[in-house]
Amino acid sequence: MSALPAVLGRHAPDALVAFGVQDVTAHQLRGAVEALAAALPPAQPGERVVVVCRDRLAFLLAFLGAVRAGYSVAMPANAQPETIRALRLEKGVRTVIHNGESDLGFDVREALAAPLPYTQLGIALEPDQPLVVIHTSGTTGAPKACPKTAAQLLGEAQALFLAFPDVECARVLAVVPPYHIYGLLFGLLLPLISGGAFDRDPAYHALALADSLRQREVDVLVSVPAHLRGLRDLAQGELPTLTRVFSSGAALAEETSHQLAQRFDWSITEVLGSTETGGIAHRRAGIDGAEPYRLFEGVNLSFDQDGHMLLDSPLLDADAPRPYRHADRAELLEDGRFRLLGRADGVIKVGGTRVALAEIEARLLAIDGVRDAAVVAVEVGGARGHATWAAVVAPERSVAELRRALLQHLAPVVLPRRYRFVERLPRQESGKLRREDVLALFGAKPERES
Repeated sequence: MSALPAVLGRHAPDALVAFGVQDVTAHQLRGAVEALAAALPPAQPGERVVVVCRDRLAFLLAFLGAVRAGYSVAMPANAQPETIRALRLEKGVRTVIHNGESDLGFDVREALAAPLPYTQLGIALEPDQPLVVIHTSGTTGAPKACPKTAAQLLGEAQALFLAFPDVECARVLAVVPPYHIYGLLFGLLLPLISGGAFDRDPAYHALALADSLRQREVDVLVSVPAHLRGLRDLAQGELPTLTRVFSSGAALAEETSHQLAQRFDWSITEVLGSTETGGIAHRRAGIDGAEPYRLFEGVNLSFDQDGHMLLDSPLLDADAPRPYRHADRAELLEDGRFRLLGRADGVIKVGGTRVALAEIEARLLAIDGVRDAAVVAVEVGGARGHATWAAVVAPERSVAELRRALLQHLAPVVLPRRYRFVERLPRQESGKLRREDVLALFGAKPERES
């Protein structure tokens, strides 16, 4: 991999870095970074700080200030108080950096108010310097703590810039939180190394988002399938044409990409990756459906006898097995691209019939009036073995209507045995769902059962 890009290396001092509540230039940010780094106590080897900042500018300032002071940053799986409290108590955590959310630690607003002079705008980091420890949410297994060096994190940001050069100097709005790896990379680091700027306080509701995209002259939207699905309700012309729309975290329904392309001329760039592996591949999804995935530069792909992807990449941790066995299965095409076949751990047998949970979800989401859906499998024993339960957001649909629509594509035996109708699914800010949170919806007797 070539030399790492310098943070702010493509910005002029008066170039915008953040916009929204208040515009901030590269010069202002750089001086605040020096002020925060000087205020923090000297770091001991291996020490970390916890960052508790909802404002994206405050988060970035805390991140860069901590790194400049020799710390790595502990990034929580979510912003819930108990999650933050548990991180604060971990061995090796020195202090907390916040934006007024705490009485303890360091308040980044003081650094913004009293910046210090600096000798060079760009911030160069050593490849082996520890930058973050990212805590996953456990949506597909047990939660993990994944350390990342500068070579892994900035190396991935550089790979993204090489793959998507049209984001240079772009104004980026990310609805994904910065403590999620996807939100950190696409929402903060990518604009930071490519001369761009980011929205400090992005809107989430569809109508408010449409106003923000226009009024703030946004070029790039960083989103997730659940959020993009909600934009389908907007009328044609309500959303502006953008340079790029990114989606990651889960598969994007074909119906969603088709409608967004038809109504707003959006072509979605889907990114496949994980916290453990970094970015793997990307593809375009539009009015004619989704293309096969294309590997990012430097990523090598092979397969085991069961069709699981075996990955080698410069973004893998030095201690990770090579090749790294990915949970997804895929089919390699003659031109080097590939199609995903789904996760092996998402395929179950119901009464002797194999079915993928993702397929049931996709069929539910394709039904008119279904705004969101999640399917889980539960063991029931006997000849059936497993049963599927479905939590759905569909205020104008009944169980009978859902069953009739599903029967057009699925065998009767694999149809969900229980349905839970809710106002919204318990998605995390990253758009992901934890299985335990979906199961919790069925803790009481479902409102409606088949």
